[in-house]
Amino acid sequence: MFPALKSGEFVYLNSGGSGPPPFSVIEASRRAEDLCYGPAYAEGSGLYARQRESLDEAREAAARLLGANPQDIALTQSTTHGINLAVHSMDWSESDEVVSTATEHPGCLVPLYHLGSRYGVKVKLLSPPVTAEKVARAITPRTRLVALSHVDWTTGAVWPLEEICAAARDRGVPTVVDGAQSVGNISVDAPATGADMYAFTGHKWLLGPEGMGGLYVRPGCKAYSTNLGYASLAGPFDYEGHYELREDARRFESSTTSPALAAGFARAAREAADRGEAGPEEIRRRAGLLASMPDEIPRVHLRTPTPPPSGLVSFEVEGLTAEEVNARLLERGFVLRFIPDPYPYVRASVHLFNTEEELERLAKAVSRL
Repeated sequence: MFPALKSGEFVYLNSGGSGPPPFSVIEASRRAEDLCYGPAYAEGSGLYARQRESLDEAREAAARLLGANPQDIALTQSTTHGINLAVHSMDWSESDEVVSTATEHPGCLVPLYHLGSRYGVKVKLLSPPVTAEKVARAITPRTRLVALSHVDWTTGAVWPLEEICAAARDRGVPTVVDGAQSVGNISVDAPATGADMYAFTGHKWLLGPEGMGGLYVRPGCKAYSTNLGYASLAGPFDYEGHYELREDARRFESSTTSPALAAGFARAAREAADRGEAGPEEIRRRAGLLASMPDEIPRVHLRTPTPPPSGLVSFEVEGLTAEEVNARLLERGFVLRFIPDPYPYVRASVHLFNTEEELERLAKAVSRL
């Protein structure tokens, strides 16, 4: 099913970085590209009609996966793109504060730090584990935003998002969620979380193409879009002297989007939705098998909660840096990744295509280190 893994030369355990698309996703992208840039390209409206169809399918598939409505999904380039759209949808001043966590990915922290350098906004970082109580204590009258991940990228811990969003909402503070490590890895019901905006990507756990993601925007959320173009408008040519933006999430879309990426993204999201809860359950089961193995290996320390709540399994090996462990495992044919300081972990992303035999081989390779 996976052309990238066909040679069998490597055991791929890095879907949390970039997941290999299956043949079905690749073919969906190719078919859309052929349809749009074959004869339809010269048919005038044929190209645009097929582009719109691909984009509509992508929103519908993402909405189904997240338990949302299609009009609540804006198509983006990535999780980071969605985070930037969300963070900069607010007006900021020097007295403002943002609450986040110390283990956030740069895709979330860099946009927040930019608020500090540009406007003087104070960024308050909470140490894990992150709880609703910690978030509530950190919120002050100056807090304008709570921005954090659903699944921690360093350890795979899953934060109690529904309780956190409720605590922020009770204090009048909006929430922005980084879903890079959640969508496709764990079950996500975006409306049920209570998040105001939830950014995610297609190229990691969804096993979709690079370059497309989504931003869920809660109905009624008054966030303003800074990414504007004809696609943002209620009427595509309604911009003479005055314009009216769409009221739904599509106000965050601006212009042309690749129909090939959209078709591949739609196929990946549909396949993940078709698996239902069985997919995340099986991911967790396999991650649990891997997480149980370091107990039998001296000098290997697990840094992931047990049993793993997601497909991420992080560990350390005494006497070796995470970069050294990662490099030595790669020499033995295992593709993982390391988390840089101050959280020097080696991280395995266990997906559905990873077999139990591969996980046993990885444990043996780690024991030899």
